[in-house]
Amino acid sequence: MKPTFKDYLSIALALLAIFLCGYGIGFLFGERKGLRHAPPPPSRPAPTSSIANWEETTLATLEKRIELTPAQRAMVRAEIATSAARVRSAREGALATYQAELA
Repeated sequence: MKPTFKDYLSIALALLAIFLCGYGIGFLFGERKGLRHAPPPPSRPAPTSSIANWEETTLATLEKRIELTPAQRAMVRAEIATSAARVRSAREGALATYQAELA
């Protein structure tokens, strides 16, 4: 007796049903297991230094690496202060935008 198209179709549908049941059960149990063993989200790191400390550290690092005259030191200090102000302004702007989007 030669298999007919109906036989092949019933075998294909049975395999499809087995596959779909396995997928569904795996999805349900896998999701529960994944949620149960998920690590907690990382906490926000504490700030390690202030802007003023960063300015002084940067200036001290530059003075160690290169010899600066008093005029150059004043110019570098002004440039570092300007950079710190730009960073502070960008940070405050980003926080304001973030707070506005949350509201």
